Amino acid sequence: MTSSLTTKWRTFTGLSRSLKSLIVLSFVVALGSYMVTPFIGVFMVRGVGMDVRVAGVLVAVATFIQFGGSILGGPVVDRLGLKRTMVGSLALRTVGLVLLGVAVKVPWAAYPAVVLVSAGPALYLPANKAYIVTAVGKDLRPLFLAVSSAALNAGMGVGPLLAALLIDADPLVLMVSAAVLFGLITAVHQITLAPLPRLPVPDGGREPDRPGKGKALRRALRPVLFTGVAFYLYFFFQSFMGLYAASAAGIHVLGWVLLVNCAMVVLLQAPLADWIARAGYRPLLVGSFALMAVGMGVMALGNVPSLLLGTALFTLGEVFLFLRCDLELVDRVPGNPAFAFGAQRLTAGIGGLLAGVVGGFAFAHVEEAGTPERFWLFVAAQSAVAALAAALLGSGGRRTASPARDMEPEAAR
Repeated sequence: MTSSLTTKWRTFTGLSRSLKSLIVLSFVVALGSYMVTPFIGVFMVRGVGMDVRVAGVLVAVATFIQFGGSILGGPVVDRLGLKRTMVGSLALRTVGLVLLGVAVKVPWAAYPAVVLVSAGPALYLPANKAYIVTAVGKDLRPLFLAVSSAALNAGMGVGPLLAALLIDADPLVLMVSAAVLFGLITAVHQITLAPLPRLPVPDGGREPDRPGKGKALRRALRPVLFTGVAFYLYFFFQSFMGLYAASAAGIHVLGWVLLVNCAMVVLLQAPLADWIARAGYRPLLVGSFALMAVGMGVMALGNVPSLLLGTALFTLGEVFLFLRCDLELVDRVPGNPAFAFGAQRLTAGIGGLLAGVVGGFAFAHVEEAGTPERFWLFVAAQSAVAALAAALLGSGGRRTASPARDMEPEAAR
């Protein structure tokens, strides 16, 4: 284990400045994003003076733009390239944060501000992952997608803690601080990242977004379907854990639950990346959804130890599932990783939207009945159905490397 980690560390240190910078910047971008995203609704109501119902609708629209808008990542990358797409998307978010600050004095500015703040990550994240996939060989994709995921999750964990210190003093200070941070991040991306060529196309040089695109999309249908189901289940946890923790064990427990979730992804996904890539697709799907089901069932016990243990089991399924879904999508839409990751983000947005609607009605029902623990049994049952569907429909083949058709690892160039 130690020698394996040492080898991976040497691989990382041997990479170009561009790729190492991007992985570090992934953490900083996530930190800056999660200084703002969880608090936009609070800012709209307290800082701008917006009606809470209007603020709720605006936040819902922003969430869908942030995820669903990523489907445009592929066409934008085709036109601008990976580096310019990332720099441009960060500039959009910077302008949006400035407008959020202006909205304190000019309330109508909040509407274009939220659109720009949401459009930034919609374009940035597919280009970010596509840059990593393009910069390394196929054998290193699992490791560096996992490292990127770890960096994003670490930023997601630290960002809200830092933002909480600022928002208690003055929400405007939070927006100004975030705008300055993103201005710096944009400049660092422009300075440190080198432009990359597109991935070579495996099927005889034919562009995948022309005659071969339809076939590639059909091959990707199952991974897209299971990615959507995975995010649908994940957003039950993400959206309703706070409400459940507040009634079952106290809102302070939510911080520990989220810490367990983020820390496990950060610590486990990179060391397990090669195994996740080699494992049979069908068994991995079944096992991941089964872990989610068991974790949700444990959460239904309602005490602090069960919430933490259930979160750990659920997160273990998440660690396996989301990385493998990334790898399957990239493999089955060859030569166009930005489009693949954009499709993934779109399915995440649809899954989150459905989870919010279904979960809202379900949680209200069990809360009125005085049995909130049944909410997690409801989600556990859906996870079990997903495991059964994976057993029946998941492809049983293993991922196979095609080194001759892939770019050499950047560390070797």
